[in-house]
Amino acid sequence: MNTETLLSWMLVLHIAGGSVALLTGLGAMLTLKGGKPHRLFGKIYFWGMTAVFVGALFTAIGHGRDFLLMVAFFSYYMTVRGYRILSQKKLHAGQKAALLDWAFAVVSGFFMVGLVGWGAWVLFNKNPMGVVGIAFGITGSSFLLNDIKNFLRPPKEKMHWWYGHISSMGGSYISAVTAFVVVNIQLPQFQWVLWILPGVLGGILIGRTIKKYKLKFGEVYIAQAKSL
Repeated sequence: MNTETLLSWMLVLHIAGGSVALLTGLGAMLTLKGGKPHRLFGKIYFWGMTAVFVGALFTAIGHGRDFLLMVAFFSYYMTVRGYRILSQKKLHAGQKAALLDWAFAVVSGFFMVGLVGWGAWVLFNKNPMGVVGIAFGITGSSFLLNDIKNFLRPPKEKMHWWYGHISSMGGSYISAVTAFVVVNIQLPQFQWVLWILPGVLGGILIGRTIKKYKLKFGEVYIAQAKSL
């Protein structure tokens, strides 16, 4: 198999994984959290995004697309973070982060710095796509710093993992939607807007969802405290 054939198959894998992720991600959002359908959709979504990442990795390296490589890593970082955080439910009670989580944080840190640096460089060279790189890099860095803080000091919120799972998987799904939008819609001179807009709108929805659950869990804790 020659290089071009391999890259063609990787593109197919990338597109197929993205299609699966778009459908199963929506299914996970619309089903009862923690239920069997939700968990099944979530597992399929994870592997769909894994296929997206692998396909993008080969395509980016094969065609020298640095931006695609870093954005692919950003979206997969959000996916893996959303998955791994489910194993960190007891951090508030003294659980220690696994070596795998620390290794993942270190590797992710290099890519986030690279994404911000790439964005600043191309923006300096009057390419508006630099805004996208900086925005993604800063967003990923904020999640990463929060993780490191929780690894070093127990989080105060008992349901920290719930909020982290929602924000990470939500961010991952936004990246999948963003990729679909930018591939199918063209806005000359303003293409960067299509990279940013889904994140802004999705971020608002994620924020409201987390706020709703914080109020819900807060009411539960208050009721439990009063019953003691």
